[in-house]
Amino acid sequence: MKKLLLVVLCLANLVACTTPTQPPIHYSKIELPIQSNDALQLQAAEIKWQKNRPIHYSYWLQRTCFCPREYNSPIEIRVLNESVQKAMLPLDHDLLPLVRMDEALTIKDLFAVIHKALAKKAAKIDVKYDWRYGYPTSIAIDWDKMIADEETYFTAKYLKAY
Repeated sequence: MKKLLLVVLCLANLVACTTPTQPPIHYSKIELPIQSNDALQLQAAEIKWQKNRPIHYSYWLQRTCFCPREYNSPIEIRVLNESVQKAMLPLDHDLLPLVRMDEALTIKDLFAVIHKALAKKAAKIDVKYDWRYGYPTSIAIDWDKMIADEETYFTAKYLKAY
């Protein structure tokens, strides 16, 4: 029984991270019935973002997972008209490798991650939003309380409008 549990935990750890062979993440907006406080906060933040969002912006996005170190490094992302124009590893001053471009998310993509977590009724969702623009600055999602190391964490900072 202990060996089976160890195998299951090892497999969960392997699939919890984004890998270069994973297909790109594509999210579509999911309409939610407004009933939870998380959904109300999300709706208010999206309205603020739509009202104040710059057409051209850059920001740093850091994903935290139980992955190799390079996947936990921040990415500087430049966005124009909701499309990623450039993504680089600011600590190394290198462009983000093409096989990792699916990690370069726009703010719209971050909102989609939160929509998905609410729609799938994640075990725990903790999001903090920027007071000025409304974009999510911190996202922590525990998809399933019974599974270890499958949590999703994002930190967005240094947003600069052009």
